Amino acid sequence: MTTQQLRDTFLNFFKEHDHLIRPSVPLLSPDPTTLFTSAGMQPYMDAFCGLQPPPAPRVASCQKCVRTSDIELIGHTARHESFFEMLGNFSFGDYFKQPAIELAWELFVDVLGLPQDDLWITVYEDDDEADDIWHKRIGVPRERITRLGRGDNWWPKERWDGPCGPCSEIHIDLGPSYACDNPHCKPGCDGNELCDRYFELWNLVFPMYTESEDGELTPLPAPGIDTGLGLERMAMVMQPEARTVHETDETGPILRYMLQLAGDARELPVEYGVDPDTDLAARIITDHTRAVAFLIADGVMPSNEGAGYVLRRFIRRAYSYGRRLGLREPFIHKTIPLLSRTMGETYPELKSREAFAVRLIKGEEERFEQTLDRGMELLGDVLARVERAGEKLLPGRDAFELYATYGFPLDMTRELAAERGVTVDEAGFEAAMQEHATISASMAGLREHGNVSASLDLPATSFVGYETLESEARVLALLKDDEPVDEAGEGETLEIVLDRTPFYAERGGQAGDSGALDSEDAHVDVETTYPWRETISVHNGTVTRGTLRVGTTVTARVDAARRAAIERNHTATHLLHHALRQVLGEHAMQSGSIVRDDYLTFDFTHFEAVDDAALARIEDQVNAHVVQDVPVEAVVMPYDDAIAQGAIALFGEKYAEDVRMLKVGDFSKELCGGTHVHRTGEIGLIRITGESSVAAGTRRIRAISGLVAAERARKDSELLAAAARSLNCPPEQLLERIEAQKQAMAGLRKSMEQARHAAPTLDIGQLVTGAATVAGVPLVAAHVPDVDMAALRTAADRVLEKLQSGVALLATVTDGGVRLVAKASDDVAARGAHAGKLVAEAAAVCGGRGGGKPTFAQAGAKDASKLDEALAKTAQILEGQLGN
Repeated sequence: MTTQQLRDTFLNFFKEHDHLIRPSVPLLSPDPTTLFTSAGMQPYMDAFCGLQPPPAPRVASCQKCVRTSDIELIGHTARHESFFEMLGNFSFGDYFKQPAIELAWELFVDVLGLPQDDLWITVYEDDDEADDIWHKRIGVPRERITRLGRGDNWWPKERWDGPCGPCSEIHIDLGPSYACDNPHCKPGCDGNELCDRYFELWNLVFPMYTESEDGELTPLPAPGIDTGLGLERMAMVMQPEARTVHETDETGPILRYMLQLAGDARELPVEYGVDPDTDLAARIITDHTRAVAFLIADGVMPSNEGAGYVLRRFIRRAYSYGRRLGLREPFIHKTIPLLSRTMGETYPELKSREAFAVRLIKGEEERFEQTLDRGMELLGDVLARVERAGEKLLPGRDAFELYATYGFPLDMTRELAAERGVTVDEAGFEAAMQEHATISASMAGLREHGNVSASLDLPATSFVGYETLESEARVLALLKDDEPVDEAGEGETLEIVLDRTPFYAERGGQAGDSGALDSEDAHVDVETTYPWRETISVHNGTVTRGTLRVGTTVTARVDAARRAAIERNHTATHLLHHALRQVLGEHAMQSGSIVRDDYLTFDFTHFEAVDDAALARIEDQVNAHVVQDVPVEAVVMPYDDAIAQGAIALFGEKYAEDVRMLKVGDFSKELCGGTHVHRTGEIGLIRITGESSVAAGTRRIRAISGLVAAERARKDSELLAAAARSLNCPPEQLLERIEAQKQAMAGLRKSMEQARHAAPTLDIGQLVTGAATVAGVPLVAAHVPDVDMAALRTAADRVLEKLQSGVALLATVTDGGVRLVAKASDDVAARGAHAGKLVAEAAAVCGGRGGGKPTFAQAGAKDASKLDEALAKTAQILEGQLGN
């Protein structure tokens, strides 16, 4: 059975049992406590916690997942992966243990045909109910039911404030060839993580309690079901030729391709199953390649923090294992088209982002390649130093230096060190990283919003700014230096919280509104507005008249002109996003933006600089939509409905069940909570003013719109007209005239340079004729006027060529300063002459300094009036050198 057939079989089975089939959510988790979606139940956490209603009483899905907690086991066992798909069925208060167990057994035995005698069950040590269901209802013999403790059969293992409960796992006995050395090998295998004989396939979790910090369990009003079946593990079991999860019909092609590349590099065939080290490297690369491809397809970009760091870590770890296969050039990017062919039908995002992923990964590989050899050399030096000292601990600061300078992930350093019996001081590594982060933060000197006193208990602010720019409101709180106060007088700057407001609080890249608050007793100029605790709007302003008090009713009035300018720029970002995807490709996805009243920036994923021609096409397209004056509408609807209609959601953003979808004409749909124009014609004009790099694979466009763009156009026109007048030509001939001027100036510079170099040539003979003799050595010490330093050096060379043996010290005066050059032939230098010391003493006479080698030196000085004295002293200096 193929992997795709398994997907379809599982989902169709649960669909027939009245489950709503849900699509996979992106890998980048909106949950702030975790980077990635790492389990099938994660998208439904709020439903299990009772924070929002479930999409249906019964749900099933095939969820993309990424985990890094077991990264060191990947490739060493048959089952561990960083990227995997989790098949799952979920009940939200609908059915519980017995139906969940019966459904799982029916699918495994009756539908998939797994042999009953090979299936083993584990249950929580105190879960008599599950034990009885498996034995009495299903008929599993007691000897194939194992009771395990919290570390194996309770979810989650650690206490937390969410739902928890016992779980039951279905294992399959793969046979003695997968067993460990433990003669009593069984499910759980006494904690031996490398044992694969009793292969865990399906975990049935029974969330039925909440647990306090002291361990007290409180039953949930409606217990649920959360199950997870590893798709790749199931495919391995169903495909006899696959002995690990890296050898199935979907993963195996990558593994075989890696062996082919290794064979090409070694110039001899490389077969799987012959060399354990080769097999291990191939399995790790196969795993990491899938993780890399899916993370990029879901919008993650390489960086030095967060999800981007994990992505970069996967790329670099895979690349380093490629070295063990003999691969010396970038290779990971070559696997992406293969992955798109094998999984692109199921996950179309792999195909749509394929070209982008290939170029992005290749660039990452090339950058790592540049530092890898030096990093490996440095690591070898550090390990050798540790070994010489008779120690077994690599200092954490050295590990951090490898990470910070050469991009070595800690786990890579750990693995390479372990091969030589050395462990890494990880506490020292973390301390060095924390120190670095502290320094970086202090250098940044940035103050983030959100320092409002935590002691305040305030309701959510009602935002009415979509409908109006002016409203009545009541002052709920005043804060001075982040502490509550009852009133504020004239001249005081403070934070103000209202019960309702038309002021948009800064979020999603859009600047907070400014404006004014007015009451009978006070006037406040509001400089900006920002959110606190997500739901409360804080107005930062200064009292310019009277006294403002808590409880006062005020009129809140937004600066309409500034809001309109911000709205023009915000809608312009949506037009830019659409145009970028049209011109550059579907991979050009938004990764950030700044929307202010006087400019906007738009960050997007792209692998190279956008050339001028493409920028012109993008600008033409957005302005075409402006001229069309199409309507801009915001519609509130369920998140799933918006996505089904084609709305673009930002990766990593957390959305509520109901979202606000912004439609621009019939060509742009995005989830957005910001404020916008009502029709595109209100924007007036959009001008792109710059394009630059933000990070690897991320570009930034800077643009302006509306009145700011019109003012910029007028100033540009005035500048062109002034330039045309200066060059006495029409504006349309400016480039031609400037090019002619450049060529003329280049010709003049060349003629002047030739003249300056030629000038001393005419006097070389005269200089040599006037040479003095010092201790039998010819000496030319002369002032050469009107030459630069290069010409002076050339003149000294020619003097020495004429003399064949001797010393030359030449000087010139430029910009009021003295420049000196001294040269001595090799034979004279052998007698004791030293050009460096000669020129230094001569320069000292003029208040300068210099020096150099025995045969060549140069110097500079300030006092040109002493030049003749310095030249006259040269013979005396040289005589002293030769006398020594």
